[in-house]
Amino acid sequence: MPNFITQKGNLNNKIVHAKDCLNLLTDDEKQELVNNKTDIYFEPGEHIVKKGILANNVLYLTKGLVKLDIINESKQTTVTILQSHSFIGIVCCFAFRKLDFTATALTKAQVSFIGMDIFEGFIKNNGDFALSLIKHMSGMSNQLLHRLTSLSQKNIDGALAYVLLDFRSIFNADAFELPMSRVELANMLDYSKESVINTLSKFNKEGIITVDDRKIKILDRNNLEQICKLG
Repeated sequence: MPNFITQKGNLNNKIVHAKDCLNLLTDDEKQELVNNKTDIYFEPGEHIVKKGILANNVLYLTKGLVKLDIINESKQTTVTILQSHSFIGIVCCFAFRKLDFTATALTKAQVSFIGMDIFEGFIKNNGDFALSLIKHMSGMSNQLLHRLTSLSQKNIDGALAYVLLDFRSIFNADAFELPMSRVELANMLDYSKESVINTLSKFNKEGIITVDDRKIKILDRNNLEQICKLG
């Protein structure tokens, strides 16, 4: 079976993770999931979900990074970056007949498409799974609200520092390659592309980071964390 439904879960964590939910399926349910899911591979920049498509499947990101975008009044905003072993837009899947977001691969990605009828059957028949899914969705919603609120209250310096530290955590390294263009960063931060470029340049000149196209190296993490906190 795929590793995401055989690894040991840890429901003592503050946030219940997606794979913890799946690990609460019975052996028969896990086998039913395996027999009925469809795995699709995506290249960087390829759309996984487009706003307006029917919510026929629950999507599970097995490998890669994916960004979630919401479009309001023709303005596109990146609301979160999803890592491996995450549901894609699970909070929206059960709310409307059509999905209200766009999901795009930032790196090569593998996504499991699980039929909505199969998934709803698990919810109806497995109380432990249903409860863990509610806890997961609640935790993710809370995390997303705090993230968006925090970013909206920061100036460009603080917001960019926040996101750079976020990517440092994702890649678990001080040196990494941004999986986003300057325009995509601007959409995430709700600032102009020029502001993002100028601030990256300023951080570079001040010796906080080095920048080489999309390659970033954090040289002074303490300073960056202070800018994030105060910006």
